[in-house]
Amino acid sequence: MLNQNTPQAIMFADVSGSSALYKQLGNQEAKAIVDDVVSHMAATTIVHEGIVVKTIGDEVMARFDSANTACRVAIAIQQRSSREFADIGLGIRIGVAFGDTVVTPNDAFGDTVNDAAFVAHIARANQIVLTQGVIDQLDSTLMHQCQLFDRVNIKGDSQKTIIYRLAWETSPQNDFSTRVMHIHEVTRFVSNFQLTLKMGDQSISILPDQTPFSIGRDINKVDLSMDNSVCSREHCHIAFRHGKYVLVDHSTNGTYVHEENKTPIYLRREEAPLQGTGVISVGQQVDPANPWLIQYQH
Repeated sequence: MLNQNTPQAIMFADVSGSSALYKQLGNQEAKAIVDDVVSHMAATTIVHEGIVVKTIGDEVMARFDSANTACRVAIAIQQRSSREFADIGLGIRIGVAFGDTVVTPNDAFGDTVNDAAFVAHIARANQIVLTQGVIDQLDSTLMHQCQLFDRVNIKGDSQKTIIYRLAWETSPQNDFSTRVMHIHEVTRFVSNFQLTLKMGDQSISILPDQTPFSIGRDINKVDLSMDNSVCSREHCHIAFRHGKYVLVDHSTNGTYVHEENKTPIYLRREEAPLQGTGVISVGQQVDPANPWLIQYQH
């Protein structure tokens, strides 16, 4: 019998699109296809010396001694799914977490299991989403295929944490344009991640773990303050989601975002990504003479 508390990689793999398949093909044929997908996910786990903990409908829960093995199994599952099932609308959503796990002969419990289930539900069809615990265990080849994905409150945790997407579709040998290291190594590749804001003589560099970054008039509540009458006390903030910085307005007068060579966007209780180079104008239209104009670059 295994020790009760054991470091494990927990993987949840869930078939996405099965409801539409049942309507399209009928119960019997659709069930046969879904059963084949689930059986393949279980078999792939076993071949790679993982343990199938349980299958729940069209979802497989598995555990592995190694985070690297779990990720390679997840990639193998996605590759087969993309070859054989994409044309009928099926995809796989996969979440992987790593950490101490309470293991019994027939089940597994604990925070790591909960975290894996949580990120699996965040994943969209054909995505593999990983927790920081997995990233900390990966070898360099797999780590190069990981991209910053979002900052979330994982269930039961009051602090936001970064989660990652494993880009299984591309080979790291052929495509380094999306190469991303985990947050502990981000300073080595800082230009790929940081958002730079400039207002007057102030220059501020923001990294994903420093968001949300707030902008407004109340010096005691915001990160970047401006004594501007058209600016609300807590006018807007910058978040990091799905690999992008996003400006979220929650003001009275709204915010203008003007990306270089594009038409300005007016936001009022709305949001927009901050991409490339541009300016943010709080509470009024973009005017180059405005001393409160914020330049951004990502």
